[in-house]
Amino acid sequence: MIQIGKYRFGFAPLSMIVVFIVLSVCAIVAAFQQAQPECPVPLSHIIIINEGMALLATLAYGIFAHFTIEIISKLKK
Repeated sequence: MIQIGKYRFGFAPLSMIVVFIVLSVCAIVAAFQQAQPECPVPLSHIIIINEGMALLATLAYGIFAHFTIEIISKLKK
C-alpha cells in the first residue's frame, strides 16, 4: 500500500496510473511523428486515436495485473 495524502493505493492501481501516463506521453509523441502535411487527418484526431489505444492497452494491463495479484494472494493462503 502506498499512501499519497489521504488516498491509499495498492500496487495494481498505482501501476495502472504509471502505465497510462507513460503510454499517453508515447501516444502524443507518436502523433506528432505520424502527422504529415499531405495526410488529410488532423493532428487532434490522430492524438485522440492514439490516446484511445493507450487507454485500451492500460485497461487490458489493469485487468491482467488485478487478476494476477488476486491469484497470487489466493495461492498464499
